[in-house]
Amino acid sequence: MSKIYRRDVLKAIVAGTAVLVSRDALALGGHWARRTASGSGGVTNDIGTPGGAGFGVGVAPVVPTGFSVLAGTTTPGHDNYGNYQYQDGSVMCWVPAFYYRIGHVDNPTYAAYGANAVDVLPESAFADVAAANAAGYALHRSFVDGGAVKRGVMVDKYLCSKNALGSGYIGSSIKNGLPISCSSAHNPILELTAASANAIYSMVDCAHARDGVDGAVNPESIFFCNSRFTHAALALLALAHGQAAAGATFCAWYDASGVANVPKGCNDSYSDYSDATVIWEPDGYSTCGKTGSAGYGGGAGNVFAKSTHNGQNCGVSDVQGLMSQVNLGYTITGIYTAIAGMTRANPCVVAWPFHGLVTGKPVYIRDITQPDWSGLNGRVFSVTRIDDNSFSLDGMDTSGFAADYDAVTDPGTMRRAFRYHVAKESFAMKDFTSGTTAATDHWDVDDFEAFDALVPALRTDYPNNGADRRFGNDSNQVLSADISGNGWLLTGLGFPGAASGISAAGSDLFRQAYFNQYILDAVGLASGGDYNDGIEASPWAVRQAYSRSAAVVTYGYRCACYPV
Repeated sequence: MSKIYRRDVLKAIVAGTAVLVSRDALALGGHWARRTASGSGGVTNDIGTPGGAGFGVGVAPVVPTGFSVLAGTTTPGHDNYGNYQYQDGSVMCWVPAFYYRIGHVDNPTYAAYGANAVDVLPESAFADVAAANAAGYALHRSFVDGGAVKRGVMVDKYLCSKNALGSGYIGSSIKNGLPISCSSAHNPILELTAASANAIYSMVDCAHARDGVDGAVNPESIFFCNSRFTHAALALLALAHGQAAAGATFCAWYDASGVANVPKGCNDSYSDYSDATVIWEPDGYSTCGKTGSAGYGGGAGNVFAKSTHNGQNCGVSDVQGLMSQVNLGYTITGIYTAIAGMTRANPCVVAWPFHGLVTGKPVYIRDITQPDWSGLNGRVFSVTRIDDNSFSLDGMDTSGFAADYDAVTDPGTMRRAFRYHVAKESFAMKDFTSGTTAATDHWDVDDFEAFDALVPALRTDYPNNGADRRFGNDSNQVLSADISGNGWLLTGLGFPGAASGISAAGSDLFRQAYFNQYILDAVGLASGGDYNDGIEASPWAVRQAYSRSAAVVTYGYRCACYPV
């Protein structure tokens, strides 16, 4: 039987009061929990206890090459706990591997949150992944990379801003920087040496330049444009932390009412939609702020901590708002066509020669101008295959429309998702390149060397099937509790696990975060929302509105790496 150590033992370790810890209590799958060299009482690679001091970051097993510790890096409760500095000046946070369990009756917060209750335990809780699975816990997908289980991930504390490196320029994680975008109008990425265009894909190249020479791409770089997996891990930690917190002492953004119990972000005129006292310093464009500048001009309490994933100064800042953050690990292959015809029927029948669809696949409709039929725009439908040239739209009754759809006079289009792609566990995130033809290219999905197929949970029931949906639907479970398979991948991506967890209104638990259901070829997924998004900005927010070559004034990035 697998063993889980008691939470009182964990708390004693974190507080530095435990004198002797048994191997049975702290089995690490071959590694034993140990004091840090500084004698500060910190335990290496411990994610901490939800609601407690230091939760969400930790002390790396070793100081990686090129990194150095800061004052307080190994001291629980210090502002720099779990923070490291890379040789370019970038500050990064070590996020130790952790296990999670969703909606279990034994979760400590189940009484309050039911099916959406989250429990988080450190790697030391189980001998290995199999033991965790046997207890109903899953290792987060962020800690599987290149075919190996990783002990943690290093992630930028701040969004990337322009920084000099030798004779060139790179994107670095530096406080109070001007956040890079992929538009010529707003701190353009093209000013970085490794960028070839103001485009989403340039962020992949520029991430590889942090450990290059004079700002050039390093083909052997350990850094990558942050994955959706790691961004989702931060969101899950924030969710667990907010549920477990008893006040603002260790969670500055805590809201006992539950209405805004999430990290704050620059999403509404230099402040947060739900807390106007948290102010960001203007970066000079529109209402965007400088990186990590929450607390500009003062404010009540520990204002900067309100912007981090763990509500403490040691956490990752700006996980929502400021700039939508481009993430790797997921994309779509889409096919577009003009609509050949649609009939008044229940259900509606669509003509599309050689459509290639099978029953249950989604399609997305747009650009129709005809009365009656224009109500189908911006909606996702599942289909039932009739034959090679036609299919029906499930649940869509058009029998009362005035006339059949006239394809000759109306330029309506339909998109089908040939495939949703999720990065293979065997592929290393650092090896993703920015193109469309090579086996390592993030947007080369024809041969599937780097990707597996994913089945997303989508809302396809009319009239609830709009493209811009939100996380949450009353008290329904949002994230899948599966410990493997497609459901585990969806939770690893921070996607809803079932259509029943998606709605037009969303829920306070996820701060009404938007979940785009767009079908777009070569999509460049972005997370968190931006300075314009108001209540829809959240660590969970998913935007799938632009392809890889788009120049987007609100899109930025941060880097991550697996150095240990």
